[in-house]
Amino acid sequence: MNQPRPRIPLSKPELLSPGGSLEKLRIAFLYGADAVYTSGKDFGLRGFAHNLDSEELAAAVYIAHRLGRKVYITVNIFARERDFKELPTYLEYLQEIGADALIVSDPGVLLTARRYAPGLDVHLSTQANTTNSAGVLFWEQQGISRVNLARELSFDEISEIAVKSRIELEVFVHGAMCMSYSGRCLMSAFLNNRSANGGFCTQPCRWSYSLVEEKRPGQFFPVEEDGRGTYIFNSRDLCLIEELGRLASLGVASFKIEGRMKGALYLASVTRAYRRGVDRAARSAEAFEVEQSWLDDLQRVSHRPYTKGSLFPRSGEADIASQTSYVQTHTLAGLVRPCAARNGEGKICMETRSRLIRGRLIEFLHPDGTSRFHRLESFEDMNGNSISEAHPNRLIRFAVDFPVFPFQVARMEKDHFLQSIFEGLS
Repeated sequence: MNQPRPRIPLSKPELLSPGGSLEKLRIAFLYGADAVYTSGKDFGLRGFAHNLDSEELAAAVYIAHRLGRKVYITVNIFARERDFKELPTYLEYLQEIGADALIVSDPGVLLTARRYAPGLDVHLSTQANTTNSAGVLFWEQQGISRVNLARELSFDEISEIAVKSRIELEVFVHGAMCMSYSGRCLMSAFLNNRSANGGFCTQPCRWSYSLVEEKRPGQFFPVEEDGRGTYIFNSRDLCLIEELGRLASLGVASFKIEGRMKGALYLASVTRAYRRGVDRAARSAEAFEVEQSWLDDLQRVSHRPYTKGSLFPRSGEADIASQTSYVQTHTLAGLVRPCAARNGEGKICMETRSRLIRGRLIEFLHPDGTSRFHRLESFEDMNGNSISEAHPNRLIRFAVDFPVFPFQVARMEKDHFLQSIFEGLS
């Protein structure tokens, strides 16, 4: 077993957010991400995300470097023979545009990257399920500079690995979890002929299942947890914001947020909550305390009930949710856009992402964790015509009494959530 070695000193843990498109990448940086991970059109594990074409990848790197931030490109499929025909050219291109690192899980992809993109750092994906310090040492010897540890590890196990490891360690702290071991799932391939390990998971584990016994048709038994443990269906979402101080004290280099297929509201809300948490943990890991406003942000995005996963396995907390539906109290009202139209002086432009009507209260999110509210009493289309309703993906103009900025996210309470409040008061 490898002996403890001195760790490389870190000034501050990195906050790593998802960037499924150029727009989301910009939003992640606006709301505080130090780095973003994204994918090209091929070789990533989120085939249903927008993903970036070659020009967009170059633009992503340019934007990040102008801001002093980083972009990591996922090349984390479990590759088949056919994938190696195009992979070398793709890796050469990623090195040419100056990507900050590759994220891989397949040893063959790693060997190919070392040959065709030797100037790029390579990070190891959680898909490689690294669960011990000897494994970290092995990957270090293969040229890996950072390891994203398996999500199955407990806090005590991460602590021991951190003491015995020299290269950077990364952990997921928030987002959806796959209930298969380190994400190595075959359900999607079996049920839908779409391979999760090739980037095309259809998330059949999220469907509603019941058990039927052959001789008792029509009698459905729910799939639940018992005293022996948790089964593979209906995972809760990971949320470790309360544990950032403890994780920072271990010297974890990067805190990673899941969600390349999530929307702008999720990205802005979760990133700004964890930005403030990481900053506080970096100042004083021992005295770390979570703020209610951070938890409020995390509750106001679409999510399943939260869990701390495997971090504290004896806490008695179930990792499966008792319902299949998501919790969603708020929705994305729209994104602020630059105003270039004539006669729009003093007004802001917003691209709507939900149906807006007069009287709706809209909350504009600022990166520092504060919000400004605006009651939508009047608004107009881009030709200056007054309108009383705007459907999604439409540009509108209206006046507010506070400054805004392009790509700023605005949210509002969902109608059914407001209705439930009114019914409770009646």
